[in-house]
Amino acid sequence: MALDTLRKGAARTLGLILVALLVVSFAIWGIADIFTGYGRQTLIEVGDTEISPQNYQRVQQDVLRAMSQDAGRSLSLQEARGAGLDQRVLERLVGGAAVDTHAGHLGLSISEEALLAQIMKDPSFQDASGNFSPLAFQSALRNIGMNEATYLQTLREQSLRRQLLVTVGEVASSPQAIVDALNKFNEERRILKYVLVPKSAAEAVGDPTEQDLKSYYDNHKQTFTQPEYRKVGMIAVTPETVKDELNITEADLKSTYETKKDTLGQPEKRRIQQIALPNAEEAEKIAAKIASGTDFVEAAKELGLSETDIDLGTVSKSELADEVVAEEAFKLEKDEVSKPITGKLGSVVLIRVTEITPGKVPTFEEAKADIEQEIAKERASGAIFDMHDKVEDELASGSTLEETAGKLKLNYTVIDQVDRTGRKPDGSTIEAPAQKELLNGIFVTDAGIENDPIAPAMKAWSGTRSWVSRPRRSSPSTRFAPTWKKAGARKPRAIRSRFSRRKMIRDLNDGSKTLEGIAKELGNDVLPTSALKRDDITVNVLPAAVQQAFTLPKGGFGSAASGVDEGRIVFQVDEIVEPPEIDPRALKQLRARIGLLYSEDIIAEYFSELEQTYGVKINSQALARLTGSGEEP
Repeated sequence: MALDTLRKGAARTLGLILVALLVVSFAIWGIADIFTGYGRQTLIEVGDTEISPQNYQRVQQDVLRAMSQDAGRSLSLQEARGAGLDQRVLERLVGGAAVDTHAGHLGLSISEEALLAQIMKDPSFQDASGNFSPLAFQSALRNIGMNEATYLQTLREQSLRRQLLVTVGEVASSPQAIVDALNKFNEERRILKYVLVPKSAAEAVGDPTEQDLKSYYDNHKQTFTQPEYRKVGMIAVTPETVKDELNITEADLKSTYETKKDTLGQPEKRRIQQIALPNAEEAEKIAAKIASGTDFVEAAKELGLSETDIDLGTVSKSELADEVVAEEAFKLEKDEVSKPITGKLGSVVLIRVTEITPGKVPTFEEAKADIEQEIAKERASGAIFDMHDKVEDELASGSTLEETAGKLKLNYTVIDQVDRTGRKPDGSTIEAPAQKELLNGIFVTDAGIENDPIAPAMKAWSGTRSWVSRPRRSSPSTRFAPTWKKAGARKPRAIRSRFSRRKMIRDLNDGSKTLEGIAKELGNDVLPTSALKRDDITVNVLPAAVQQAFTLPKGGFGSAASGVDEGRIVFQVDEIVEPPEIDPRALKQLRARIGLLYSEDIIAEYFSELEQTYGVKINSQALARLTGSGEEP
């Protein structure tokens, strides 16, 4: 979808809600399970997006600031960590990086012009006349403890993530059938009439019969049934499988190196200090003062700026949002102060370069391995589809999957037993490409049938195709009998006299008794309830009884604990009170709630797919050093 179309949804209230869901959705992933030790420079890796310790520290400050605002006072780092700071920072970084990676693969970006236009329209940065004010902009940045470069980088990330999440989570208007069903669920009421059955009225009468045990088993089959296991044979065609067919020559590597040489390696970086001034006249005055011997930092301090306020950090040319400033900054010698520069944002700045880190272009030998991997990524998809056609031809000619694997020199893997979740009987899990889709294919296939190929969503450069064959079902557990009898023995009160729960319900359902008749036998009265919603309770009628009542039709009978001396109630659904007509305001709120639920489901599926597609790695040692834990998480 075009970026301008995405922007149309960014201003909606739903957009803000969906951005908040980013943290919630990634919490589902279980970050504690993705820690690993690797490398020294990269803290987190999501697909091909890398996050440095510096990124972590920047986000940590943002989250600490937000937590302090929520608390109404400035929190210390130790206090914030006790309240979950580290986890919140980690979730935000992982979630943001995954969305950033996806946005990059989709070719989405925020142009410099759009970013600057967004800043200039922000009321926080405007003067009394409603025009953009460079002074107001710089003042606002000082108040939140950010320099211009950091703010622009943060704004770019937030804008793109918000636009993508709004688009993914946007739903059409809620179907009327769903609205009616939810309104019925929330507002329908039921009026019951019931009889109190005291504990003393029910006396145990011997052991359960075979019929009693069978009924108990029928009602608890889930407890006594093993997961269904299947035996499956499969072949998988992956980039590794077709590696030898890619024919990557030395000439290919050298040609690619020459084409991309300028983009390889590390760009030149500079540590830059910047003093922002309201106009050219003021800038000339400060420039003259510096030229006459006043130190750059001292000149800034005279204007009420600290060293942090003027420090843009160590950045590459492309990381500076203002192209005019970037161009001038990368012309300066070390410690040289620029002339006044009027940037795109309208502010006039003086800049000084305090450090220069030269860029490095790797030699062909240094870059060779990465180039080979990149070419392999580009060519793997075509080779996989070629192999797919060969496998399909063999299967069409009558070969089995195992025979096809032998002819094409592919690995044929047999998994002896696996359930729907990918677990074996011993509790271990299988590892296979496109595992979720593979398991779905296994359990929708009849025994002895070769599946159609399973092609998971293409990643940035490659794909995987798997075939499964000959799934065999295992039989249900045959170990029920001892447990079954033991369970029955533990339920002597299920086998009762004429006032046993089962007998009373059976007699009421077949018409041989009435609720009034049972009340008379017990010497009690038939008592009514008020109109109850699903989450209501009243005297003697506890949640279990109310929940049961909402599963019964009008006139249906049920029984539940009364909460009085281990007694019970036997009740009948006397009346069902339909929900009233929804007023327009409540209808609007209900539609909004349903839309949000749909969006949450969509966002959760979206993040689940991002996890499967890109994977997440966290450098546990580096994280331990950053958080001061001194040990791996």
